[in-house]
Amino acid sequence: MQLLARKQPFTALFAYNDISAIGSIWAFREEGLRVPQDISVVGFDDIPGAAFTNPGLTTVRQPLLRMGQIAAQTVIDRIEGRGEYVSEIAVEPEFVVRESTGPAPMRQQGRIPEKTQPLQESHPAK
Repeated sequence: MQLLARKQPFTALFAYNDISAIGSIWAFREEGLRVPQDISVVGFDDIPGAAFTNPGLTTVRQPLLRMGQIAAQTVIDRIEGRGEYVSEIAVEPEFVVRESTGPAPMRQQGRIPEKTQPLQESHPAK
């Protein structure tokens, strides 16, 4: 993987689709890295298998049904001469959190530690 060959430390990868994200998880494992303990991975699309990968893939789900409804209604409105032309229509996606993401690991000397320990919260004495 070219990203790992650069030897630049990073803690997360946001892939342009779920298939690429799943492939990245495999590549990270081949290099001895753990997801999400060493590197968090996020995909995009929420394909049917995303929930069943190991670990389950955190992803961005697009509201495809709603997008289709808006597109169809827009075309009908244009054909029938109703409404004005709208160059952009924003539809809010959903962030689906699963097991492929977690807190960023602490780094020592620019490398990912072999084992990442969770940070302990400290509370002032009362």
